[in-house]
Amino acid sequence: MSESSPQNSGGRTSVFVLDDHRVFTDMLSLTLGMQPDLCCVAVAHTLADAARVAATTAFDVAIVDRQLPDGDGLTFLPWLRTLRPLVRAVVLTAHPRADAAEQAFAEGAVAFLPKDGSLHEILDAVRGGAPAPVHPHLTAREKQVLDALARGLDAHRIAAELGISLHTTRDHIKVLLGKLDAHTQLEAVVVAHRLGVVALPGPH
Repeated sequence: MSESSPQNSGGRTSVFVLDDHRVFTDMLSLTLGMQPDLCCVAVAHTLADAARVAATTAFDVAIVDRQLPDGDGLTFLPWLRTLRPLVRAVVLTAHPRADAAEQAFAEGAVAFLPKDGSLHEILDAVRGGAPAPVHPHLTAREKQVLDALARGLDAHRIAAELGISLHTTRDHIKVLLGKLDAHTQLEAVVVAHRLGVVALPGPH
C-alpha cells in the first residue's frame, strides 16, 4: 500500500495484521473494517512482507502472530519499535505460556492473546493498550487466586483448593483482570509478575 498516516480514515484507528493463515487474516481484516472506530490498512503473511509493509505504510496498531513461515513474530517487534515507536503491538499465539508472554511484553507488546480466544478480546486489545496501574492493591484472597493462576490452575481447581465457590472464584478473577488492566488471565499473571506481585513459573 502507499504511504499513509495513522488515524487517516475519519479518526479510525489503523491496524496492520501479520499472520500466515490467510483465512484468519481475511476474517480479521473484514471484522476490523466493520468497526466504526477501526480499519485494517495492510496485511502481511511473512516477516519479510511485514518489513516491507511497515516501511511504506503507517498504522496505529500491529497484530502480530508468533509462528510465521520465516521466523518468530516477536523478532519483528524491536525493529517495528525503532521504525515506528508509537505503534502498539498485540501478539497472538497458538501456544499461550507465561514465559512467552513475558518475552512479548519485554519486546514492547501491549497484549498477548491466545489465537483460540474471541474476536472481542482482540478488538478490545486493539482499542486499549493502556499501561497497568503502578502497584494495584490486592486483597489477601485476590492474592491467593492470583498465585493459583500463576501456577496454572483453572477456576474450578482454584475454587477447590481455596474452599470457595466457583462463582466467587470467577468474581475474584474478574476483579483481578480489572485491577491489572489485563485482557486475559495469562496477561494478568504476567503483568502482576512485572509489578513484583507474583512469582512467574519458568518454562516447562
